Amino acid sequence: MTATTAAQSFKQAGLFSDKRYPRGLARSGVFTFSEAQLLERHGKAFQQLSAGLQQPENDIEQHFIEVAHGRAEAISAEEKVWLKYQKTLTRRSYTLTSSNRSNSNDDDEGSSDDSDDLDL
Repeated sequence: MTATTAAQSFKQAGLFSDKRYPRGLARSGVFTFSEAQLLERHGKAFQQLSAGLQQPENDIEQHFIEVAHGRAEAISAEEKVWLKYQKTLTRRSYTLTSSNRSNSNDDDEGSSDDSDDLDL
């Protein structure tokens, strides 16, 4: 799909932003600059079409809905970036932490909590 075709499709007023990306989509490290621009320009339309709140106006938007619901393969940049955005919503993030907490049983050699010393 060309930029002209995209401009004729996915009409929705206003810019798309997501509170999950407070510094903006372009600075998130997840999306390229061009992907972030597509989402910012057409993200509201993508969201409305995907949720069924806006009716498709042409075949391009109809195909977008099919892709968004997993019934077709993504072909256009718009479809691919929307799927990428959707994946970021369901991705879990993990954080590794360490603790320098000392165990009070470390100095106790005769502790009865040792799992090695089992009486059978």
